[in-house]
Amino acid sequence: MTVVRTPASAAPVRSRGSVPRELLVFAVIGVASTVLHLGGFVVLRTLLGTPQVANAVALLVAAVANTWANRRWTFGIRGREGVARHQLQGLLVLALTLAMTSGGLALLAHVAPDAPTRVETGVVAVTTVAATAVKYAAMRWWVFAPRGPQNSATTNPPTESSNSTAPVQSASS
Repeated sequence: MTVVRTPASAAPVRSRGSVPRELLVFAVIGVASTVLHLGGFVVLRTLLGTPQVANAVALLVAAVANTWANRRWTFGIRGREGVARHQLQGLLVLALTLAMTSGGLALLAHVAPDAPTRVETGVVAVTTVAATAVKYAAMRWWVFAPRGPQNSATTNPPTESSNSTAPVQSASS
């Protein structure tokens, strides 16, 4: 008898949790990412002198780290397969956050052109929080949505076959 097995490296290993668990982990990662984003914004705002560039650079760094952390801990995806696609899609989701934060800063600049960095930071924080619900939905149902077999061991169970005329039977797990 020959046992046919699909290689474990065929698809990333995924262990999807419940939505409440995902939301909790997503929130913890989101807080850490927001701290990274806002801290980077303050430092870069001071160094560069322009809020829009400081926001974009700080948000880009935080988004790459956020996508990596959510991939691994929120959505339980392990392995290297799909990493580049996930990061690219994460950057597209970043565009939404960047549009909202940049729009908030532009509105603030129009309303209060001499607003201090702490007020700009507050605007960035509020607009980032506003984008978070959409970001979670995009990550759950688009970026990290299952594509094809979630786990080759469960979707393609090993089969046993022999050289006789007996039909192919699925092996039980």
